[in-house]
Amino acid sequence: MATLALGSGLARLIGIASIPILTRLYSPEDFGVLAVFTAIVSLLAPIVTLRYVLAMPLPRRDGVAINLVALSLLLMACFTGVMAIALWWLAPALLGLFSVEALLPWWWLILVGVAAAAAYELLTYWAMRERNYKAIATTNVWQSAAGSVVKIGLGLLALKPAGLLFGQVVAQGGGVTFLWRSVAKSLRANWKYVRPSIMRKVAWRYRGFAQYRVPSQFLLVFSSQAPLLFMALLFDADTTGQLALAIMAVTLPVALLGQTTAKAFYAEASKLSSKQPRAVRAMLLEVLKRLAVLAVAPALLLMIFGAELFPLVFGGNWGLAGVFASSLAMFMFFQFLQTPAAHVFYIFDGQRPLLFLNLQRTVLIAGTFGVTHLLQLSAVTAMWCYSLVLAVHYALSIVYAVRIIPNEPEI
Repeated sequence: MATLALGSGLARLIGIASIPILTRLYSPEDFGVLAVFTAIVSLLAPIVTLRYVLAMPLPRRDGVAINLVALSLLLMACFTGVMAIALWWLAPALLGLFSVEALLPWWWLILVGVAAAAAYELLTYWAMRERNYKAIATTNVWQSAAGSVVKIGLGLLALKPAGLLFGQVVAQGGGVTFLWRSVAKSLRANWKYVRPSIMRKVAWRYRGFAQYRVPSQFLLVFSSQAPLLFMALLFDADTTGQLALAIMAVTLPVALLGQTTAKAFYAEASKLSSKQPRAVRAMLLEVLKRLAVLAVAPALLLMIFGAELFPLVFGGNWGLAGVFASSLAMFMFFQFLQTPAAHVFYIFDGQRPLLFLNLQRTVLIAGTFGVTHLLQLSAVTAMWCYSLVLAVHYALSIVYAVRIIPNEPEI
């Protein structure tokens, strides 16, 4: 966890350092375009592998796991081709719906972003299987630095919003080449075990990831991107950009430690899995306690002083983003804790209850913004309601994750 946290921490620090520069190079409307672009890529990227990549750490033998790699690559090729045709046809209507017509000349970058993000995730989970945490950490730093340089460099050349888009693609999947070099030897050594018959067997054995994790992941990503998408639908690109910066700031603890801790927890707990459920529960409770201690101070700081801090740090045009950040700090605290807790469902075949939780969260979010539209609430009021609803949801999800761990090993 320390290795991954260090790499991710350095990567996020680079990203943090670049934000005050980017907010002075790009307008809130440019950030609104980036927000919609990121939301679309984030929604599509998990679909192309049908989430079989998540099962890679689970098989005991590498010869079985490599067939999951081959299966994921085959699915990536098929789904990316289908998405290319769909976006070529639907991009004008889709982007016009979210008031980001400026993204239309760059619609093909969506495909590049999806392919890069999916490939990077695949290689990351293979590296996790090998416990090659150093390679993952190094790649996180490299991607963040390269993405920030691209965004700043193209911004100085007045390529807007293209600079943000190209930089985001690099930040999400630009480390594929480096990570490939780190795991290529083991992948090549095991590729001889790839067989169509074994691919069919692993596809059936881990079908729960396709049946439940794909819709669950889609709902999970949708719920995280929903505020930006609904903001783009109900308001305008400028307001969406303000919210995008607020979310970027308040999710830093989640991105800094939550996700990396979750990956490490998943890798280590998978080794214990059903044989030592009590050890998994003890590990989870310890992780939750430490993360709570780390997150409480930043959450309170943003909630109380967010409206005053944002204009000072990011420039005078970003006052609304500070107001948004104050409202979002409450639920981000609980999301920070829930990030590693959610991986318990992967380990103990809890894809179905996880799907239910993600569906529940999606309904709650849609209902909140539906009320916003019906009552003509302001953007700020909508975000306070959103934060309160999600804080309760994540708190209950954490309790459910702890309780789903069995008391006795499976026979």
